[in-house]
Amino acid sequence: MGKRDLNVPLLYEANETEFLHSGICSLSETVRCEVHEVMNAEFELELEYPVNGLHAHELINGRYISAFVDTQRGYNPFEIDTVEKDLFADTFIVKASHQTNQLRKKMVKEFKVDKVSCGMAMNRLKNALIEPTSIQFYSDIETLNSTWLRFKNALACVGGVEGSILDTWRGEIERTTNKISMLKKRGTDSGVSIAYRKNMTGLNINTDTLDMVNAIMPYAIKAVGDSDTVISLSENYIYSPDFVAGNEINAVEIDYSSDENVIDEKTLRSVAKNYFSSSVINEPILDLEISFQDLGQTEEYKMFQNMNRVFIGDTLSVFHDELNVQTTARMVEFTMDSLRGEYVNCTVGSVKSDLKSTMTAGMATKDEIEAGDNRMQEYVDDLTKQITGNQGGNLVIRPPEKPAEMLIMDTDNISTAVNLWRFNQMGLGHSKTGYNGEYTIGLTQDGKIVADLIATGTLRAIDIEGVTISGSAGYFDVLYSSFLPSKPSPQYREELQMGGGTGFNLQAQSTTKQYPAMQVRLNTNGDLGLAIEAVNENTGAIDADRVVRLSPFAGIETPLLQSDGWCCIGANPDGKTASIDRHTWVSGGGPQLRYVPHRASNFETASSEEYKKNIRKVKKTAFGKTAKQVINETDVFTYSHIADETNEKKIGFIAEQASDSLTTADGKAIDLYNSVAWLYQYAKENEEEKEALKAEVKELKNLVNKLVKEVSE
Repeated sequence: MGKRDLNVPLLYEANETEFLHSGICSLSETVRCEVHEVMNAEFELELEYPVNGLHAHELINGRYISAFVDTQRGYNPFEIDTVEKDLFADTFIVKASHQTNQLRKKMVKEFKVDKVSCGMAMNRLKNALIEPTSIQFYSDIETLNSTWLRFKNALACVGGVEGSILDTWRGEIERTTNKISMLKKRGTDSGVSIAYRKNMTGLNINTDTLDMVNAIMPYAIKAVGDSDTVISLSENYIYSPDFVAGNEINAVEIDYSSDENVIDEKTLRSVAKNYFSSSVINEPILDLEISFQDLGQTEEYKMFQNMNRVFIGDTLSVFHDELNVQTTARMVEFTMDSLRGEYVNCTVGSVKSDLKSTMTAGMATKDEIEAGDNRMQEYVDDLTKQITGNQGGNLVIRPPEKPAEMLIMDTDNISTAVNLWRFNQMGLGHSKTGYNGEYTIGLTQDGKIVADLIATGTLRAIDIEGVTISGSAGYFDVLYSSFLPSKPSPQYREELQMGGGTGFNLQAQSTTKQYPAMQVRLNTNGDLGLAIEAVNENTGAIDADRVVRLSPFAGIETPLLQSDGWCCIGANPDGKTASIDRHTWVSGGGPQLRYVPHRASNFETASSEEYKKNIRKVKKTAFGKTAKQVINETDVFTYSHIADETNEKKIGFIAEQASDSLTTADGKAIDLYNSVAWLYQYAKENEEEKEALKAEVKELKNLVNKLVKEVSE
């Protein structure tokens, strides 16, 4: 490959964010440039440049080197970390890390999300940064999860510590220019196959059969009332398809407790028998290390030529003839000769690394005990102190014969005792006012607990009535409320539901109608936005003309932007707007356009060169017409609006009879900004003609004067 074919690295300033131009300079004298990436771990560059090179003095820490990574991602920027002199050569060794590593410098005081998708978590993390960043955050993982980190850098929150997004959502990190993504899975099925043979040059293979499993022991533990039911198989195991009777069993347990379809042994067996069809747990783990430098031009080299179209994360097939196994593996690491666009070496195997092994950030420092746990511990400590700090009381069995009750009192005499516990067939109670009560703490035989305060770690309840909860955080799978206000009619029942896959949903429904009249919903499973919608009470259909939807992704969606009760602005999907009389819209059977005036101190049209391109001065026939022709093609009319009951007389244009240079693309409206520009151009051309005529008149006047003088003489 000739020098003209090299992928020359480019050098950029430290504050560069776009990398769309040629930068400070091209580093064409580069001796060596290699990019090294490990799945979910480091992404680095090492460059060798002559000490006496033309741009050696420009290689400064913090600047970026944009270098070729692969044909999928093209050039990517790497921030210079160190510049060292090679002791054995007249070159500098420059080490740089991918642009997204700048997130190590962006700090977060607190990053807390609860039951959100990974995409939402990535967005929340970016918003939590103390200092902004130009790096984009993205994820395609829709699984809901929660995490909480404090006082960390942004890259640690992405994948560097326990509780990070990588640790919690279990994705795969992809890093490109100006973007860091957490993907379900990187790469595709490459369709490439490698057949391993012993003593192949340039290829080392590690075969791990230690964790191969040929059977699973499925089980499920289901809560039924206050007890747990254990479900397992009478035959104990589900075997892999290649298991042969008599083989040694190597099994693992698989928990199906969270599977709602598993309710008994039959359903457990049905679900578990499909385990091996979706898992490779019964296959050996093959890790291949391929060195293209060692391959040289050997016979095996031809076999690996198709590796040039395999990228990190891609899956390929591996056949091991000694084990007689066909399995799949993924490219998880590579070193690229960036100058030539060829692999130096790569590893095909299992994803093992993550950013935790490559960063110096400490482990996450979550609060081990949250506020609720602290409060519970206070109660436990208080109970322990009271029980262990007392020497007991006076135990009395009264009366000595049956039936009897047990008393524990502060004196040994019932008539003088004030604080006492009384335990008999009807229950257990405590009184601070003597034997006959009142009893303010107790447990009755029919299941009632009476107490001023109940401290509990977990409370399971069917119904909780007449309660006020304060000073605590509530966590609900589903929160539901239904309230019917008092009369007069018609009564509209207010129903609120949160969670359970519905997000937030508030409805107002008449007691006489089948469907609600209005609903407010915050959807967390789809369009991710807030909607206020009018509903047909008889059919349940949402009235598309009476909705307001607000989303950080889709913006504002509404057919009406109502002003002071009489005028609305309607906007269609392509952004065209019309003024609409509100009463005509509501009572007239739909959007019957009635144009009404708008009044403002000024209407401004964006006209900065920031918004325009291909800027050229207008020539007289730039559009095939002169401004004079455009004006002559367009007549001015008087008219009145059809919907104007006053028949006010106006002057203006008729779009169908105006020059196409003045009308919009659909031919239904006049582009006023365009019209002003043509009129201005016409005025300029008239001014030029006027000046030319003035010069001509002056010349004729001089000629006449000259002739008059000659005649006089």
